[in-house]
Amino acid sequence: MPYTLKPKPPKADLEEIYAARIAPDVLAAFSSLAAEQGLSVQAALTQLIREHAQVRQPFAKRVRLQKGGGQRYTAMLPECWVEPHVAMALLIDGNRAGIKRGEAVRQLVSRCLAASSWPDNEGP
Repeated sequence: MPYTLKPKPPKADLEEIYAARIAPDVLAAFSSLAAEQGLSVQAALTQLIREHAQVRQPFAKRVRLQKGGGQRYTAMLPECWVEPHVAMALLIDGNRAGIKRGEAVRQLVSRCLAASSWPDNEGP
C-alpha cells in the first residue's frame, strides 16, 4: 500500500544499547558538549561506548543514595547501535562491577563530562 509506514529495518551486525535514564542536568551538559563537537547525543554516546571498548577502564560499583536524596533519573539518553564486541565489552565490564548496562552508560557519560571539566564547562 502506498503512504504506509514500515518499521525501521534492523541494522545488520549491530547490537542495540537501550535508552538509559539519567539526571536532566547531566543530559543537558552532555547534549551541550556533543553539540560543541558537532555531534548529536546519539552519535556522541555511540562514540563514547566504542571508546570504552578500547580503553576498558573498570566501572565503579553503584552507590545507592539515601531515600529522598540525590538526583532523579528523569531524562533519557537515546538508544544507539554498536558492533557486537563493543556491546559485549560494556556488558562484561558492567557485570564485573556488579552494575547494569544503564548504570555503565551513566558512568561513561560522567567520565566524559569530568574529562571536559564539567561543571566548569558552560553546562548547568
